[in-house]
Amino acid sequence: MREPTTRDIDLLVGPATPHFAYQIGLRVERLVAHLPEDHPVRQYARNRVALLEGLGHTTSKGDFGDPSAPQ
Repeated sequence: MREPTTRDIDLLVGPATPHFAYQIGLRVERLVAHLPEDHPVRQYARNRVALLEGLGHTTSKGDFGDPSAPQ
């Protein structure tokens, strides 16, 4: 298998929705797992996974806002 690139990571992360954010994050982590810790693509992947975790977190806690706020 060829070495992954930042484009490969962007192709995985680009269409992410909150519902699938964690699953896509796992795929990205697996894609770069064999790279050294200081490899630029692995560092880029780490940043994109953090973005996905934030995206997934918005729905995983049932965040429907303040129930006492006027609608």
